[in-house]
Amino acid sequence: MTPPYRSLPSLQALRCFEAAGRLGSFSLAAEEMCITHSAISHQIRGLEEAIGQPLFLRQGNRMALTEIGRTLAAETRRALDYLSHAYAVAHETAVPRPAVLNLAMQIGLMEHWLMPRLSEFTRRLDGVGLRIRSLADLSEACPDDVEVALVYGTGDVPGMISEKIAEEEVFPVCSPDFLARHPSIRLERMHEAPLLLHSRVTWNLWLERAGLPIVYPRQSIMLDDVALTVRGALAGQGIAMARSLLVRDYLADGTLVRLFELSVPGIFSYHLACRSHEIRERYREPLDWICTTIRVAARTPAALPPEAMS
Repeated sequence: MTPPYRSLPSLQALRCFEAAGRLGSFSLAAEEMCITHSAISHQIRGLEEAIGQPLFLRQGNRMALTEIGRTLAAETRRALDYLSHAYAVAHETAVPRPAVLNLAMQIGLMEHWLMPRLSEFTRRLDGVGLRIRSLADLSEACPDDVEVALVYGTGDVPGMISEKIAEEEVFPVCSPDFLARHPSIRLERMHEAPLLLHSRVTWNLWLERAGLPIVYPRQSIMLDDVALTVRGALAGQGIAMARSLLVRDYLADGTLVRLFELSVPGIFSYHLACRSHEIRERYREPLDWICTTIRVAARTPAALPPEAMS
């Protein structure tokens, strides 16, 4: 039995008809398909002879579809869209995709640590593409397509193999402009200064070590991500309890200053998590660079405050 599609017109004829119907002009259809006006006319005339009915009527300068032409045009467009999609899927399957590392990071780590070092990291990926997914601060749950994650937390990353990179220390920082506007800041007067509070990490341990009452000023601002507390400090909006890794660059270039020598250990640690041992080995060089860079930073004392604040 002969398949019914053996009697169908050519794909070129259907494409010519679809373009002419959509544009309302044989000339515009010819221009879009990079063929002559007569070629368009020839293909459509062949369709009309095969169907036995006219598909177009001239209305002034426009070629309007007949009723049967409108029906055929709608079905032809649907069929061509389907074929186009099927071809795209086949082509995508046949053509190897370039390698891409799917990396997840908490926003604070991404903004204040990775971004200034992004070109160095991508250079070490040696041609592999990079897709970064953002995680909320202290979140360690990653989407299923994430291959590698860099997190600050317990290291319990669901479905991934985690390795501890380094511990952390925290201490108060502010901008030079904020310090100039609040020259009287001293340990004993911390309760008078506007603080930038993280909704999931308190100042309690640092205040306790400083021998201060655990009291938060009325003008303090509660934020839900450490990235925002650092950004607020950079904007001169208050004093942030900063994780050392996230503010080292700002302390080094003077855009932030450390207020007191007192620091306390961070509640959590930095961890690198991989979906499998094979992924860890595949990206060993760039991931080792991340681990080494963070470990060196953690071992290097952060900039101390000006003498007047010590």
